[in-house]
Amino acid sequence: MLFARASSSVGSDTTTTSPAIGSPTIASSLAQEPSNSPEDAPVNMLHVELVYNLSSKAMDVFNSQKNIPSTSFQDIWRYGLNAPYLMNELLSLSALHLSITRPEKRTFYRHHSTQLQSYALSSFNNLSSQINDENYVSIFLFAGILGLHMLCETLVYRDNDFEGFLNQFVQYNILHHGIRTVTGGRWKLLKQTALKPLLELGERLPPADASLGLACQALLDRITGLGHDDTTTRTYQQAVQALQSVITAMDSQPGANGLDALISWPVLVSREYIDLLAQRKGEALVILAHFGALVDTHKHSWIFCDGGNYLVDSISQYLGPQWEEWLHWPRQSLTVANSVQ
Repeated sequence: MLFARASSSVGSDTTTTSPAIGSPTIASSLAQEPSNSPEDAPVNMLHVELVYNLSSKAMDVFNSQKNIPSTSFQDIWRYGLNAPYLMNELLSLSALHLSITRPEKRTFYRHHSTQLQSYALSSFNNLSSQINDENYVSIFLFAGILGLHMLCETLVYRDNDFEGFLNQFVQYNILHHGIRTVTGGRWKLLKQTALKPLLELGERLPPADASLGLACQALLDRITGLGHDDTTTRTYQQAVQALQSVITAMDSQPGANGLDALISWPVLVSREYIDLLAQRKGEALVILAHFGALVDTHKHSWIFCDGGNYLVDSISQYLGPQWEEWLHWPRQSLTVANSVQ
């Protein structure tokens, strides 16, 4: 998987590098000759801070509804103990969270987030052809957490160039689809693990053929009226149906579970829709703007910040006034920004 991000430029506060968990020791002038054994690699205070932050704050956004069973941080962490790719990605996500919530040290934490993710991807690439019943749970978790990481980074750390942003969003979708395919065919086995509550949340999404609400029905009617070929129309219809599933789930499962439904949309849409988005098709962009309006309802979350607002505004400017009626619902749905948590 060739999706490691280029490391950002690092200021004076990043002169101390962060070796990955399981990577060779970096010797200092006061240290003894380092061992090449991963078990002897040191854990520095940054790693300790990232673990604490991950367990106490970064993952809290998914656990706000205490009355609903969920997969615990301890369960996820346990699967990472024998999976360096998962462990490094968990720490990378924690560093990404700190880079957003501690803007005064943004460069420092983002640098380490990028570095730890690079180690994670390198480790995963080395075993991508060795998937078995013993490591598929760790790989499944890695896919989900990596996808969340990439979605967050795409929405929050964006350039002012909307074309560049779209390229990055399309790349995120393609890569996330690809890595999730790796664990295909093992759903029943996954449900026999500690991930069962997490999987059941996903199963509570409304079926893909559920009735459309007013906004999605109006959108689909406009698309159908354009007279596309059957394949293209079906692709758009599937993306709108996925949008409706998320809207229904968010209405019925507010809070953390609503967020779980929201981050599922990029995975629910088909690769064919992503291809249309890559071609800058107006209808595909309008559907993405509707997703942006939903993202904006969770702008208080560190995962999204003002990414939803950016999507709607940028797509409106990109498409121009001739698409104004198509974009009425997402523009009307934008709400007042809140502080990031």
